[in-house]
Amino acid sequence: MKLLFLYGPPASGKLTVAEKLSELTDIPLFHNHLSRDLVKDIYKDDLLQHYKLVDQIRLDVLGYCASHDTNLIFTYVYEGSNDDENVHQFTNVIQEHGGEVVFIELTADRDDLIKRAGNESRKRFKKLIDSDIMAKITENMSNYSIPFVDPLRINTSKMNPDESAEFIANKLGLS
Repeated sequence: MKLLFLYGPPASGKLTVAEKLSELTDIPLFHNHLSRDLVKDIYKDDLLQHYKLVDQIRLDVLGYCASHDTNLIFTYVYEGSNDDENVHQFTNVIQEHGGEVVFIELTADRDDLIKRAGNESRKRFKKLIDSDIMAKITENMSNYSIPFVDPLRINTSKMNPDESAEFIANKLGLS
């Protein structure tokens, strides 16, 4: 099993690139809003108090797919050392079943992230759409880089989603 772990700041293009990559490779996509929105629908404004359920759903899905040798594309917003344990758990459950995790960090120029916050496509999954909040949370872009992995890095300000997906597929021998 191969897990393609796409991560980066909000509005870096994770879902868009992952959708293109899934189309290109026929690898199923399990994006971060599937689990997050499920828990938000149940707990509404108390989502953050119940985020352990979000992480448990993600861990269960990854473990199930790993145990059934099902390749998967996964998207994630890493927000600093508080997420280290989750990343280690996700990686461990894949490796326990003989799988491999390939980390792919999507970045973008900060000005582009702020501009993208208002895109209509972000409303589909109740994503952050306030450019002022985006400006505030992207003041330190290094918060979104996982320090203990060696990722394939793509700047989505320099490559469009189709090019990014093709680059990933070619680099990993998936096309």
